[in-house]
This record gives sequence, C-alpha cells and structure tokens, in this order.
Amino acid sequence: MASEKSDGSWISTRLALEALDYAIPRTANRWTYMLGGLTAFFIVILIVTGLYLAQFYNPNPLGAYDSVLYIITRAPFGDWIRSLHYWAAGAATLTVTAHIIHVFWRRSYKKPREVTWWAGVGMAGLLFLFIVTGAALRNDQEGFEALAHFVAGGEMTGALGAFFTEGFTRSTTLLSRIYSLHTNLLPLGLLALLGLHFWLIRHLGIHAAYSGETSVFRKHAVRLTGVGLVAFSVIGLIAVLFPTGLGYPAVAGFEVTKPHWPVLWVYGLENLLGAWGMVLGPTALFAFLAAVPLLDRSSDDTPGRHGWVGWLGLALGLVVLALWLYGVFGPRQQHIGM
Repeated sequence: MASEKSDGSWISTRLALEALDYAIPRTANRWTYMLGGLTAFFIVILIVTGLYLAQFYNPNPLGAYDSVLYIITRAPFGDWIRSLHYWAAGAATLTVTAHIIHVFWRRSYKKPREVTWWAGVGMAGLLFLFIVTGAALRNDQEGFEALAHFVAGGEMTGALGAFFTEGFTRSTTLLSRIYSLHTNLLPLGLLALLGLHFWLIRHLGIHAAYSGETSVFRKHAVRLTGVGLVAFSVIGLIAVLFPTGLGYPAVAGFEVTKPHWPVLWVYGLENLLGAWGMVLGPTALFAFLAAVPLLDRSSDDTPGRHGWVGWLGLALGLVVLALWLYGVFGPRQQHIGM
C-alpha cells in the first residue's frame, strides 16, 4: 500500500487513469490539436458560471432586468461571474471556429469520421444558439430586440419556428421558454454531442499527421489542462478589467442596437436582405458544413486538397468575414419593423 501511494498508482488505479495511456501520434500534442479540448474547457466554464447565475435570475419579463441588476450589484462575485460567462462564450466562439477551420483543412471529416464531424458541427450550431438566446435573457434594449427577432423569425418560418412565437402557448411567456431552452434543452443537447464526439475520437483515433513517433493521450491531457488553466486566468483577468455591461431598460417600437459580436455577420446580412437574413444566413452556413463529408467524395485525404469543395468553403468563409465587417462598421438599421 505504501508503494502504491508513493508512486501515485493508488489514485490512478481507482480512477482508471491508466485508460488515458493509449497511443496517439506525437504531432497531436501541437496547440492546433488542442482547440477542440479548449472549446470543451470553455463549455465547462459556461456551465458552472451559468448554474451560479441561474440562482439569481428571474425569467419573468417584469423581473428579468432587475434580477440582472441584482446579479451585478448585490450577488456575491456576481458581476465577475457574469462577465466570466460572457467572455468564456466569446472564447468558445473563437476556439470552435478555429477548430472547424483546422479540421476542414486537414479533411478530418473523411471516412470513417463523418459522424465525428457532424457532432462537432452540431455543437457549433448549439453554441450559436446559446449566444443568441443568452442575449435575449438580459431583457435590456438589446435583449428586447433579440426577443423580437425570435418572434419575427418564428412567424416567417411557420410551423418550424412556432416555438419562438407568442402564440405557441399562453401558459408561459416567450422569455421563460427562451430561458428554459438556454439552461435546459441546449445544454442537454450540447453534452450529448460532446460525449459522442469524444467517444468517436477515442475509438477512431486523432486524425493527425503520423511521423512514426507516438505519445500517450495522458500527456496530451496534461498539456491541455495547463493551457486551459492559463486561458481561464486570461479570461478571468479580462472579466475583471472589462466587465460586461447592461443596457438601458427596453423601449418597445425601436431597433437601435447591434447584437453580440459573434452574431454581427448575421446583422450585416440582415442589412442587405432584411429579416430573412437571420434565417437564411445561419441555415446556409451550417447546411454547407453538414454537407461537407457528402460533397468531398475524393478517395485522397491529403490535407488542403479539397478540390471545388475547398474553394467553396473558402468563398463562404470570406463572405461571412465580409458580412461580419459590414455588421461591425455598417449603419444600424431597422430589420423587423419594430
């Protein structure tokens, strides 16, 4: 027993940590292969901080704004935890975007990893929904406008968007349903896809360049944990220096704000196409990402040699970037006739 404690095997045996000692390509220890793990790390931060914030938030439209004020001004560490939640969402957006670009470049969606890719795309889509639903929960002017966009989008898409309309049910308010979606349904879906994603990576292997040298996954996990703790320190400091604010109480009939920065590309498309932009833009982007394994049928899996699929993906990425810049620097416009 003494020898077990001295070499650390007591904990390893009882937590089955030896299961992490499976071989992976040595190149998988590079930082580019940590982007997915970092996204998962930020998701954990979002869940933990979200659970704390939920203890003080009131999803009733008459009390939501005041409850956010309470979190900022009176809840213990409330302002910092809310800001940490905000910046972790932004960090997750950056890492999942970079991860998708890296996986797309390496063509890691090729057989037999199609489902792994689809699970990752599904998680990216859910993170997008987390951001837009989270903005509505603030119930300030920006949140009120976000809620109005949900209603407009739901009415335009008919039965597909009925959940986001006031007429879906009279037993509860739309804000309460958005809150339930944000704190219950979306997390369940995200955790299910995350589990599936990790399961497939474990059993299908990490798609990395193989140089003949191997490492073990436990070493990769230790490095990822260290990088994650550094990232946590950085966004924790940013949350202190740049706490997220709260806008003025909502005034009905006006559309005067721009959305959170990850959604500005959709705002730019709305400036061009009107309210349909918020439906067509995300639908087209995620439909393309989901179709990638079906479109790229080449038997050659050399990174970067996608053929026309790669050029289409590059063109779509440049369009999204241009729309994002237009959303940042373009004028504020009315989109839904509030």
